[in-house]
Amino acid sequence: MIAVKWLILGMVLWLSSAQASEALHFTAAEILSVPGNGYKPPPNTINAADFDGTWQLVHLPHALRPALIPNLVENKQHNLPTTVTWYRLNVPKLQSTSYPQHIYIPRWKTDGRIAVYGDSHIFYQSHANMAWNGWNTPLWIPLEKTAGEITPKVILIRIERPRSSGLGISSIWLGEDSQIRWRYHIRDVLQLQLPIMSSAAFLAVGIFSLFVWLRLRNEWLYGLFFCVSLVAYLHSTHYFLGAEPLPIADNWFSWLTINSLFWLAALVHVFLSYLHGRQKPWLNRLIIGITLSVAILTLPILSGLLDVYLIASLVHMLLLIMGTTISLVGWRSSKQSKSHDGLMLAGWGVIAMIFGIYDFLLANNYVSIESIYLGPYSNLSAFLIFMVILFRRYIGAINTINQQNIHLENSLEAQSTALQKSYHQLREIEQRQELAQERQRMMQDMHDGLGSTLIGALRVVEHGNISEADIAEILKDCIDDLKLAIDSMEPLEADLLLLLATLRYRIGPRIESSGIKLRWEIKDVPPLDWLDPKKALNILRILQEAFANIIKHTEATEIRVETGINGSFIVVIITDNGQGFDVESALKNGGKGLSNQMRRAEAIGAKVKWNSDSKGTCFTLYLPIKRTNSNENISAIHE
Repeated sequence: MIAVKWLILGMVLWLSSAQASEALHFTAAEILSVPGNGYKPPPNTINAADFDGTWQLVHLPHALRPALIPNLVENKQHNLPTTVTWYRLNVPKLQSTSYPQHIYIPRWKTDGRIAVYGDSHIFYQSHANMAWNGWNTPLWIPLEKTAGEITPKVILIRIERPRSSGLGISSIWLGEDSQIRWRYHIRDVLQLQLPIMSSAAFLAVGIFSLFVWLRLRNEWLYGLFFCVSLVAYLHSTHYFLGAEPLPIADNWFSWLTINSLFWLAALVHVFLSYLHGRQKPWLNRLIIGITLSVAILTLPILSGLLDVYLIASLVHMLLLIMGTTISLVGWRSSKQSKSHDGLMLAGWGVIAMIFGIYDFLLANNYVSIESIYLGPYSNLSAFLIFMVILFRRYIGAINTINQQNIHLENSLEAQSTALQKSYHQLREIEQRQELAQERQRMMQDMHDGLGSTLIGALRVVEHGNISEADIAEILKDCIDDLKLAIDSMEPLEADLLLLLATLRYRIGPRIESSGIKLRWEIKDVPPLDWLDPKKALNILRILQEAFANIIKHTEATEIRVETGINGSFIVVIITDNGQGFDVESALKNGGKGLSNQMRRAEAIGAKVKWNSDSKGTCFTLYLPIKRTNSNENISAIHE
């Protein structure tokens, strides 16, 4: 029982100490408004007792709504009517010995500046522009601790603003770093860092899309995505810029951020029209007209007509109407065309308009100013939606290419199969043609050579005017013809020397049996790329006829066979030491032997030549090294 009492007492003491060490959260303050003209620097020191007027108690957060339609004449006067609003916070006596080191203000907003005092001494004031002054940036004000310093008893907050503008300040925290820093960080991320990061990410992907578009000009959707990201970034800058002086004038920054919303809506409309494919000429003209009119009428150089900052509320109302129209029409068109991407983007547009209405109410203090603006989150969701759309288009393009590649592969395979089949068919036809041509050649050659010899021998035998020796000679000629025909079918691989060696092997024994000495003085010669079985047989026939004439008619005792090169020709020279003959007379009145040699030589583009006298005969066969026109070969031989 005693232990329970001591436990309860310890918990009470712990809770009391914890309560004592908690940060101070001010949810009420006293307020005093002092009218004036023009902006004035805040005084260095102030005494709360010197204020004229009655302080009134208000709850924090506290806000005064601006006029939706401001007095433009009043705001154009040189001495702008202003109001200095003071908030007084009475700091209770702290039981903790620790001194509160920081003041944390989640948000303050107005068209002016703020200054914070502690016991009449200023220790913070804003130095940014009047209109764009960091209204969305949470304030973190350190109170430097010095020797002998005591906790301020009174905190005064001075806000100077145009008399017709609104005013808002959140509840205020006072405490040590460890007590309130986490609150500041959460607010800083939600109000400031997230808009910065999401806008930067959106723009970075947009820049990547720009380079894609520059590379693939026909894919203009990527260029449009870059424009959307750039305009969204320009608009979102007003959420996180302004804590420090802007590099451009307030009126130009106002024109840029407000008009960028119209540009964004117009670009989204173009994107939607592309997705659903249902053009609305009347809506196109309306959107272009409104966007251009607002952009021109609100130019700072025309500020004598309209000041975009002063009429921002009216402009935002017009934008909400235009954006809602775009979203609803886009939704209906996307539904009709069954465009899922269009429905998704149009649905985002409807949600963005709802967010826009909420932000409009927050900007005009119809919603607690401690709330978070939803505009940056709509930009973030837009970034994700556009990324999904482009990703799906990318995947769709890849799938299309893959399908085309598969179709192409199938077509190529089918064509390859058909070509292979056609090749085999043509090859078979070619082989049959070659076989038929070779058969025809052999039949023609046997008819002209062996057949003619046998027919001649048969007629002589039938008349009984031939001896057995002559019959044997004829049969030897027939056998030589048959052997040469068979030898011509062997593969030669363009080798003339191999052909001549075959000829020597076949005809050498017969020459030697005739008592004639054969001197074979063959030298190496280039290959003949045109040498085939038909041409090889012609060469063999020509040389066979030359040897036969020597054996039968010259009574020679020696035959010399040579090879050499004469210009562009290979020459085969057959020389004998027998009795010569008159070449011209033999060509005119002789048998068919010499004319057959000439005919066969012309058929293969070659030439034959005879030189004969009483000491012997020299027969020369000119064979072209390269395949050329027969007439050119003959002309070259004569030259």
